[in-house]
Amino acid sequence: MPAPDRNGIVLVISNIAWDFVWQRHQTMASLFARGRPVLFCEIPGIRRVRLTDFSRLLARWRTLRRHPSGTSGGKPVPAGLRLVRPFVLPATNAIFCAFNSWQMRRLVRREPALQAGVDLILNYSASRTALDLIARVPHQRLVYDCTDDLLAVDGIPEFLAADERTLLQRADLTLVPSRTLFARKNPLARRCVQLPHGALVERFEVPMRPPSREGHLTLLYYGHLHRQHLDFALIESIARMRPGWRVILVGPVKTPHTFPTNVELPGQQPHEELRRFVEQADVLVLPYVLNAYTEAVMPAKTYECLATGRPVVATPLPELVAELGGHFSFATGKDAWVEAITSAVAKDSESARAGRMAKARANSWNARFDQLQQWLT
Repeated sequence: MPAPDRNGIVLVISNIAWDFVWQRHQTMASLFARGRPVLFCEIPGIRRVRLTDFSRLLARWRTLRRHPSGTSGGKPVPAGLRLVRPFVLPATNAIFCAFNSWQMRRLVRREPALQAGVDLILNYSASRTALDLIARVPHQRLVYDCTDDLLAVDGIPEFLAADERTLLQRADLTLVPSRTLFARKNPLARRCVQLPHGALVERFEVPMRPPSREGHLTLLYYGHLHRQHLDFALIESIARMRPGWRVILVGPVKTPHTFPTNVELPGQQPHEELRRFVEQADVLVLPYVLNAYTEAVMPAKTYECLATGRPVVATPLPELVAELGGHFSFATGKDAWVEAITSAVAKDSESARAGRMAKARANSWNARFDQLQQWLT
């Protein structure tokens, strides 16, 4: 790998928008922006378009009209980072891909920094549009940060597997957060390493909460609400079995569901303000479904949950069981979930809380970034 230019530009190609739920994409871009110029290019969309999606595409177009490249619509952007917002269609068929290729050509022409070339491309998208942009921008190094198994997402185009294989073979370094994802991607990659998610610990350390009255617990989940990974039926069952419990689901609703009245949906919230919901919670929950997609998932919020000190109850995803079996409680089925939540709160202790917080501090995003920098040298 060529020696890095510490002052060189970093192009982050993201499959989510900057103002979507805060994840690894925005964190990595922000960490690079502490010492180097960063262009954060939004290229969402790999799932086949349905009729119901046209309103979403129209909303995206309107957003870009109001907040084009270089603007954030009021969302905080760190110094040294600039947003690049081309309008692209989901890269799911030849016509859409041709339109996106035209847009990538226009983008590079109007961005002098991209024409001149960048030191590093940090890419989060396996789409044909991302590959097109990578091919057009001269670069010293290419890193594919494969946070999820995109091939297990419902509704992806058949050619995505071949496109990702091309990306894995071209990337100087491929990052994956979980053991399962490493096993799936390593055989195809030039060089693949495991880099788990970290935590912005200072955002989630909150005071101890006084014990709630028996039968009146508050449960918290935050993240986008989508049936692809979240077990809506389980959440509904828990809420109905314990009507005195308060269940807070913070995040944008990507697939609607009608929940009981003790389930609250406050919508997407700024990442730095999630602590005010954590302060209300007795226990954090990660009620995922188990499928080919989630089997490779390490939730982005894993170490954030530990940083809160609160008990955490989760579906037994392979990575969570392997890495955090001593700090999480696990359950399968509605009855077991209710029992696990009740037990986790009742048996919690100062030593357990201290252990969770210490584990989070040892897995901060600063530590993760330092490790990446070592791999890049």
